[in-house]
Amino acid sequence: MNWRNPFLNAYLAVTVIGAGALGYFLYSSYSHFAEVSDTYDSQVAKLQQLQNRTPFPSDENNQAYAKLTAQYRAEYDKLLARVTKMQKPLEAITPQTFQDRLRTYVTEVLASAKENGVKFADESTFYLGFDKYRDNLPSNEAASALARELDAIRLVVDKLVAFKVTQINKIDRQPLPEEGGAQPEPTPPPGRPGRPVAESPKIISANSFDISFVSDQIRLRQVLNATVTADTFLIIRNLNIQNGELEGPKRAEAAAEGATPPPEGGETAAAPATPAAPADSIRLLVGREPLTTILRIEMITFTPPATRK
Repeated sequence: MNWRNPFLNAYLAVTVIGAGALGYFLYSSYSHFAEVSDTYDSQVAKLQQLQNRTPFPSDENNQAYAKLTAQYRAEYDKLLARVTKMQKPLEAITPQTFQDRLRTYVTEVLASAKENGVKFADESTFYLGFDKYRDNLPSNEAASALARELDAIRLVVDKLVAFKVTQINKIDRQPLPEEGGAQPEPTPPPGRPGRPVAESPKIISANSFDISFVSDQIRLRQVLNATVTADTFLIIRNLNIQNGELEGPKRAEAAAEGATPPPEGGETAAAPATPAAPADSIRLLVGREPLTTILRIEMITFTPPATRK
């Protein structure tokens, strides 16, 4: 006799199938929940990152950023125009043309100095600091840079002659990189330890030269003011001044100049009132001493980086 109940069997079968389907749906729902949760966490993290940025990329901040960028661009263009005006561009010049110009400049400076009463420590060796090119031609690569530096040195020397300094002693110049001179190493920008920093393009370079001359204080002051206000970007890097009179006038000498000889007979008579000395006979003790000055001047050259449109 078979005691199997068809209804019970069907019920069990349906229960097993339903349990399997429920497990499947539960697993699918959990997977979808995990995916949605990960997406939500990612979006929240991104939102927090945006909110913590400076400035926050909103429409208002974007407009303010665009306005500031335009102002910065305008100020940059204004500065670049001013710097360009103070910097003579490189001239395409041949070595022979440079040497001919150098000789012409030396002849003109010597003639002007003679007219203004300016002396030279050694006129026969004066060549504006370019003694090397008295009889030798520069290389093709160095001719243009040398011509620009020659104009800067001529500018300073012309001011010395125009202000009628007592004497021009010597001009020494450092070789340009185009001549094979040493090029200063750029200072590396700060960066994170252990992480290489990309080398930035060189924007500013400086070529230095020394000029030694003798003058009084008034003319020295005029030379310094004219140098720093020139239409060429020149910087006085070092200034060395030596006084030609290291000792002041002795008191005995000053007393002897104004002393009155005693009367005969040994009697001391009342000294008559000394009339006031005229203004043009007053001897100045400070300010007229000859000063030997050595100026180290740097000619600054700007190379603007390429800008992105």
